Amino acid sequence: MNPPDGSAWEAPVLAEDRAADMETLRDLRADPGIEVVDRLDDQVKELRTVLPSPSRDLLEEAPNWVHYPWRRTVVRVLGPRSFRRLRFDRNRNKLTVQEQDRLREQTVGVVGLSVGSAVAQALALDGLCGTLRLADFDVIEVSNLNRVPGSVVDIGVNKAVTAARRLAELDPYLELCVWPDGVQVDTAAAFVDGLDVLVDECDSFDTKIGLRIEAAKRGVPVVMATSDRGLIDVERFDRNPAAPFHGLFEELRPEHLATLTSREKIPYALRLLGADRLSPRMGASLLEVDRSLTTWPQLGSEVMLGGAAVAAAVRRIGLDMPLRAGRAGMDIDDLLDGLVRPPGPATQPDRAAADSPPEDPVDRVLHAAGRAPSGGNSQPWSITAGSDGLTIAFAADFVPTAIDIRSRGTYVALGAALQNARIAAAAHGILGPVTLAEGDPGRTGKPFATMEFDDGADPVLAAQYDRMLTRGTNRRPCDGSPLSERELEALQVSAGQEGGEIRVVAGTENLAAIAGILAESDRIRYLTGELRREMVAELRWSASGGLESGIDVDALGLDDVERTLLDVALRNDVLDQLEEWDLGQGLGRITGERILRSAAVIAVTAPGPDPADYLRAGMVTESVWICAHGLGLAVQPTSPVFLYAEDDGDLVRLCAPRLQAIRRLRSELERVLGSKPGERHAILLRVGHGTPEPIRSARRSDRVRRSS
Repeated sequence: MNPPDGSAWEAPVLAEDRAADMETLRDLRADPGIEVVDRLDDQVKELRTVLPSPSRDLLEEAPNWVHYPWRRTVVRVLGPRSFRRLRFDRNRNKLTVQEQDRLREQTVGVVGLSVGSAVAQALALDGLCGTLRLADFDVIEVSNLNRVPGSVVDIGVNKAVTAARRLAELDPYLELCVWPDGVQVDTAAAFVDGLDVLVDECDSFDTKIGLRIEAAKRGVPVVMATSDRGLIDVERFDRNPAAPFHGLFEELRPEHLATLTSREKIPYALRLLGADRLSPRMGASLLEVDRSLTTWPQLGSEVMLGGAAVAAAVRRIGLDMPLRAGRAGMDIDDLLDGLVRPPGPATQPDRAAADSPPEDPVDRVLHAAGRAPSGGNSQPWSITAGSDGLTIAFAADFVPTAIDIRSRGTYVALGAALQNARIAAAAHGILGPVTLAEGDPGRTGKPFATMEFDDGADPVLAAQYDRMLTRGTNRRPCDGSPLSERELEALQVSAGQEGGEIRVVAGTENLAAIAGILAESDRIRYLTGELRREMVAELRWSASGGLESGIDVDALGLDDVERTLLDVALRNDVLDQLEEWDLGQGLGRITGERILRSAAVIAVTAPGPDPADYLRAGMVTESVWICAHGLGLAVQPTSPVFLYAEDDGDLVRLCAPRLQAIRRLRSELERVLGSKPGERHAILLRVGHGTPEPIRSARRSDRVRRSS
């Protein structure tokens, strides 16, 4: 075969189901100068790894052969749909599949393939168009290789042809149209006709004006980037057929500009770029043109930045996203000058003194009550002790969260505080009778529970005192080993001692089901505005102080990767985007993985619907938790957002847009837990064997006090 034409840029696609194409392929294979590359198996193997799994018709799509004459090479590739699915898979979800399909309908024209070469590359990489017109009359010279991604092999080859070859090798299914004679004023109309976006990177001012005149007539938006201080210019002729260049050159006509010398064009170039916007080095360089410099300088890295900026503008235009006419700059040097030192590692506060119990027996009872667990470490109680006894009520300034439906989680916390008080009183010989208020005193501000100080004794309670003081939440991963019969029996006994009932759910299948339910519950919490705000409000960062309530982020048991991802997962803009896409499966990953590596999930049953029933369940919860801690087990509450909902009315108030999903999750959880009709659960506890958690939640002092 004859050597390829130096102007060749088209890469014929040869279909395996067309006889004529296969005859051409046989001729090419017979040519000893043609290299044949067939790595289809690798492409299919990679395609099968894509998530979600490609459909059968994609996997079975017929492949093609592509002939690159300038390389004297034939390459076997996936068919067009499967090729696009695989090549643009890593673009998701910066661009969703639906957005990719929409952008593929665009036709974009690029005039000027020096700076424009970076633009064309960015457009093709991102898949921002299905058809690309490339125009430039000039050829590659050595002086172009500081900014044009060509090579010494391309010297003397037309710039548009060079760009088209590179893009054809990147994507053989991208439709390319090359104008190797460039665009002149008299051909501007033909070039612009049919475009969705015009990208102007040519050097000729008369051509620039002519292109804009034709673009304005046809309502085609124009985007231009310069390589100094990242200036990008957008003209929305599709919205407003305004004068070219925002009216900067109303007095000029293309035919007049064509008569000007390079020096005479400098004032117009400065007006276009903005003399006050030029970088100092560019300003100084312009004064040296035709003296110590042939023309104005350009850096390849800045050209690449311009390509990225133009691609972003084309993407916004194609997806009808907000983009005003005007100009903006992205000065990398200014950004680098503004670098600030990142914050150093936070120092851990010394909590030993705060955790040390006082000497006086009554103060020790108060201290123990205040060490109880509560949702988000909110400490919703007001606990007061006098010489005769102790009272527990709602804190006056406490406001339940949305998931704390009818304050049921608060009652569980009050019950845990009461249980701790009883344990401490028994250990110090001042245990007396307990009285629970009827109805819902939390709504009236009256005490919910009272415990008298007397000389009563309870060895079983007293034996739990030391373990109670060291009890904490351990959110670290467990090792996945099962509970022993001894451990199971001890947990059941600890619940029975307080007249309660628990269900211990274990086994790979059951834990996998609960992991999926709780992971989806977490996803809903992240993606629902009010639930998310309340969740974030619970978190505390050591560096910012204020750890007397809430959950210390350092106590979440996160590894470095999880901690880093948390910073992203807590960004409202990220979560709003996931909500728009109805995605975010990764948001519940940590919870799901923790459940899968646990020994069991314990469900504590509430004996009835009344506040006192949940308070009693809180006492059982603390008894079981202390027992598990004594057995060396890690314990973490992992209740779903809907745990305290009694009916659909509660679910609607919780998250109306996801009513069906939450209803389904609740039904599935009841099935896995083996719940009886009408049965309620006060809390779910994840337990397992793991390393101890060194960080204990701090406590506030203003809600636990002695009366005067």
